[in-house]
Amino acid sequence: MPLITTEIDRAIRDLRAGKPVAIPTETVYGLAAPINNEKAIRAVFAMKDRPLNHPLIVHVASNWDLNTLVEDIPAYAQQLIKKFWPGPLTLVLHCKREQINPLITGGQTTVAIRCPAHPIAQELLTKLDIPLVAPSANPFGKVSPTTAQHVSESFPNQELTILDGGRCTVGIESTIIDATHAENYQILRHGLIDEKTLAKVIATPSFNHENTLRVPGKLESHYQPQKILYYFTSYEILADFCQKNPDKIYVIASDRPAGTREDHFHLLEDHPEKVAFDLYYQLRKADASDAQIIAIELPPTTGEWQGVRERILKAGTPYCS
Repeated sequence: MPLITTEIDRAIRDLRAGKPVAIPTETVYGLAAPINNEKAIRAVFAMKDRPLNHPLIVHVASNWDLNTLVEDIPAYAQQLIKKFWPGPLTLVLHCKREQINPLITGGQTTVAIRCPAHPIAQELLTKLDIPLVAPSANPFGKVSPTTAQHVSESFPNQELTILDGGRCTVGIESTIIDATHAENYQILRHGLIDEKTLAKVIATPSFNHENTLRVPGKLESHYQPQKILYYFTSYEILADFCQKNPDKIYVIASDRPAGTREDHFHLLEDHPEKVAFDLYYQLRKADASDAQIIAIELPPTTGEWQGVRERILKAGTPYCS
């Protein structure tokens, strides 16, 4: 049975003993293991049923010397670190291979690193004095957890310490940037920090060519609820579907369709930050409800919405009338 606790020292004891621990971050809860403990890292892969070639993100304390982990940090990446760390931005850099277990990189020559903004995560990382891998604390490909209770529900039969840091304030995973080139960068996974936001900090151009780097969240299907999730390009099509479909439907949309129960409806807000905060929370709530189908209205195609849209497109199925 999982144990939910606020005792950081308990989490540190488990981590030092080679046991994975679920930790809070500002994005989602992560299933953590020290980067220098291969047995613990393998336990994380096993618990999640995660493919071994799927790389992990290394989480560091805000005062950690990155030069111990990576070969070089381009000037623009240093600017991004100064502006956005701690925070939901992950940088992919050339790793020092003798320092990073190939299990973490999926056998690549690069490593993904971020500095989480959650105060409990930072206190834990500082006290432990070793970076942690921390993929989302849920079975691979399923909806990420944004509360300690979500983690407990994801691993009901595991002996797992879950460090409770409240509900995650961001709610979707970090933006991942390929920062292995000195002259330009590329967004590999969208989050709330979008290209427009990055352009306010750096003048470095982005590029969009085919990228072979493997990073978390890039599979075609991911973040999936247990129930079927249909996404709709417009509210009108969604409302028509609800009217014609006799099944119980959990709706996430800009308005409540006629006939939809109040407890089966969540308002799709008009701000990406608000929708991101609620997205996984609502998908899990829908899974726990007596609804048979989940229906969600797609947000706009503009840049600031890309992180949320990316999650929905991977989690759901397009509705074709």
